[in-house]
Amino acid sequence: MTESDYNSNRRTTKRKTRSKKLPGVSPLVYSRFLLEYTAFLSLSDMGKDLPDYEEIPVPLDMPEEVRENYKNAEQILQKVLKTDRKAANKLLSAYLNLLTVYPDQPYDQPEIVHPISGYTIVKPANAACFDDVLPKEEKVLEIVRAKVAAGERVLVYTSWTRTDSQEKLVKLLTREGCRTEILSPSIPPDKRETWVEKRVRSGLQVLITNPRCVETGLDLNAFTTLIFYSMGFNLFTLRQASRRSWRINQTAPKVEVYMLYYKDTMQAKAMKLMASKLAVEAIL
Repeated sequence: MTESDYNSNRRTTKRKTRSKKLPGVSPLVYSRFLLEYTAFLSLSDMGKDLPDYEEIPVPLDMPEEVRENYKNAEQILQKVLKTDRKAANKLLSAYLNLLTVYPDQPYDQPEIVHPISGYTIVKPANAACFDDVLPKEEKVLEIVRAKVAAGERVLVYTSWTRTDSQEKLVKLLTREGCRTEILSPSIPPDKRETWVEKRVRSGLQVLITNPRCVETGLDLNAFTTLIFYSMGFNLFTLRQASRRSWRINQTAPKVEVYMLYYKDTMQAKAMKLMASKLAVEAIL
């Protein structure tokens, strides 16, 4: 081994690095030179009013068999969380995930095993199947029928990637005669707005997507009714996605946002949590 080979493998070997300065402006420029020439305007000063905006929570009852299985799994998991401190932290994520998505997809859910001993804590029962129309799907179909009949377009948000909600909704809505498509994360962010506009011109009536795909940068004024089929715990995503068509250049008189959730479930707790955070923000 040569000396150069030896030195190249030593941790103390010095490596040459090049730094490149990117163009930018110091914040001091604004305070020293631009502040006195700046005008701060609100929407009212510009003479442009936003359309009416309404958020509509929609509580739903689970089918009896789904409710029984949900409560059984909830009781078992809560007992373990309270009595087994070593396993509690490792089980919390699985606990939240199962109890959030099970009401939407009460079938094909993975079992939850003890993180230390490995035994099965909960094996979620199949209380329905892909072809069953559950209360949430029924409510989505009801809203879409009314809005499409009135000549409007609908945007449906599904937050949970581990469910088959998007495929199921496409099947049901297509069967209703609605032109429906999914905006997937595989479409580059800078091309998504153009992708949507092209399909709207082709007659798109219902768009289904994860709210994270459109949370920033997109104007979706063609969709005046938004439905949160499922909702995550990220307040920023919720707030941004719910306002994709509530824009200054919106010509429709009103934007409606429906938030669907099952009563007495983790979904209801998420709804309550998001509402309390929004209330605090409004006060501040």
